[in-house]
Amino acid sequence: MHRSICSFKTISGWATSVQKIGQNAFVKVANGTAQKPIQVVASRELAKEARVGSALTVTGKVEESKGAQQKKDLVAEQLRVFNTDSNPRYDISADNLRQNTYLRARNDQFAALLRARSQIFRRTHEFFMDRDFIHIDTPKLTRNDCEGGGEVFDVINSSEASEEKTHLTVSSQLHLEAMVSRLNKVYTLGPAFRAEKQQSSSHLSEFHMLEAEVAFVDDIDKMCDLVLTYLNNMICHVVSEEGKLLPELRIIGSDPLPKPVEMHRMTYEEAVSALGSRGQKVTAKSGFSKKNELELCKMNENQPIFITHYPVEQKPFYMARTENGKNTLSFDFLVPGIGELAGGSVREQSAEELRRRGCGIDWYLETRRRGQPPTAGFGIGFERLLQYLLGVPNIKDTIAFPRWHRHYSPFKMVKVKNRYYVIRMLPNDGSHPNPRKAAIFQELMKQTTEMFGDFGHSIIKMSLSVRVLDEDVIVIRVSEAGSKYFGAVLPCIHKIDKQPMVLQTIFIGRSMRSCEKRLIGTRRDELHAALGKCTTIATRKSLLETIQTMCGKPARIFSDEQRKDQGRE
Repeated sequence: MHRSICSFKTISGWATSVQKIGQNAFVKVANGTAQKPIQVVASRELAKEARVGSALTVTGKVEESKGAQQKKDLVAEQLRVFNTDSNPRYDISADNLRQNTYLRARNDQFAALLRARSQIFRRTHEFFMDRDFIHIDTPKLTRNDCEGGGEVFDVINSSEASEEKTHLTVSSQLHLEAMVSRLNKVYTLGPAFRAEKQQSSSHLSEFHMLEAEVAFVDDIDKMCDLVLTYLNNMICHVVSEEGKLLPELRIIGSDPLPKPVEMHRMTYEEAVSALGSRGQKVTAKSGFSKKNELELCKMNENQPIFITHYPVEQKPFYMARTENGKNTLSFDFLVPGIGELAGGSVREQSAEELRRRGCGIDWYLETRRRGQPPTAGFGIGFERLLQYLLGVPNIKDTIAFPRWHRHYSPFKMVKVKNRYYVIRMLPNDGSHPNPRKAAIFQELMKQTTEMFGDFGHSIIKMSLSVRVLDEDVIVIRVSEAGSKYFGAVLPCIHKIDKQPMVLQTIFIGRSMRSCEKRLIGTRRDELHAALGKCTTIATRKSLLETIQTMCGKPARIFSDEQRKDQGRE
């Protein structure tokens, strides 16, 4: 008997699983906020219209569960189905969801990531509010291009004839500078647009920028300190239980958790010299490539690093310069795996100097004549920040509807890459391995959930497939992102289907064909080794025939071995 432990409760959500056994129906309902679905127990008649994907509301009592998978059940007394899914068995693989982004929230992994994004978004506002920053809503339609790169989206209105072009903003910096003339400390977190012809894993055409501006600051040290404090605050939030962002949200390599960052910095000239010692040449005109940026992090023990005082040729007009006029009072903040995460500078205070550099924005020049104090600020790409904090390999997976060069539709995103593990099953009891594919699948998911929670569970499950190639060899397919979890899980599996065993990785490939080739080569090597130890002619002939069949045509070794056997006869 169930024992009631609380009063009536009503939940609304979507059915992720419906099982009807006898006169009962077991419906798992995801409400969109919790990672784990709620199990509803209802009579078969009450749940007759419930299907996978149905939107429904359930009212009932929360009672102790008889099952082992959850502690509590919601025993339904009322169940109302609002709408059913016309295609409840649709493909929820990563490939399909990348091509149909409007369905992405139905994937457990992506839903968890969106919840994490929302938490970090909220915590960012709290961080700056707690430090007396004032949030400014800056315009997204502008006639200014503060970066000067010309990589802007033009806004065309056929009903208005105007000689001046209107753009989607690339940065809110100039407007923040205007506000900081009286508000002291300001920031904004909103969309920005850049028409870069980039297809990389760290670029978007539409993204979110966190930008801050502080008055009465004339050196970059304070800005570097603020960037570092903010980043460490976000890291602590991600790994803390208070933040409700569990450690499994990070797609791990060797270390499952992001660690607080210490201050490491070098000047641009020092960085160029360090790269030169490793055979990477950099010129003032070309600047750092992403390869250079990642190498600088690698030289810093794979830790983030500030690079300061960039040459004037590489930076926009508004940056203040050093006394020699050759370098800017600027910095870039580089992080492993991504490259540039943040950039900032002290702003030039002289209106005449700004005009001499080609600035023709009258209102911006006017601020310098109206009691503007020295100011400094920085900008951080929010999606890149999520990549770093949560370990997301591709920036297109940090936002619900990504937009990048020539891809402004929610369809036909890039295909997900998979990894194929060739694994040998080695029983510890001396028996032959004989586990069911379903048992292998279940054990993998069980260990993943125990180690990395629901987020790790969902990221592996979305592409997981088990295939038996031989009596003791299986091939397991996981997504490229999931492979980082999978590699950590494998050594922890010691039993499958009640049979004690260990799983030994033979090969990791990018296609099923490469795995088949490697297995053939492995088996051939094993047969050759057995052939070298064989002492009877009959067994040798059998091994030779097997090798010849496996290779598809006679090889020289076969004829040589056959001549040896004929000589023995």
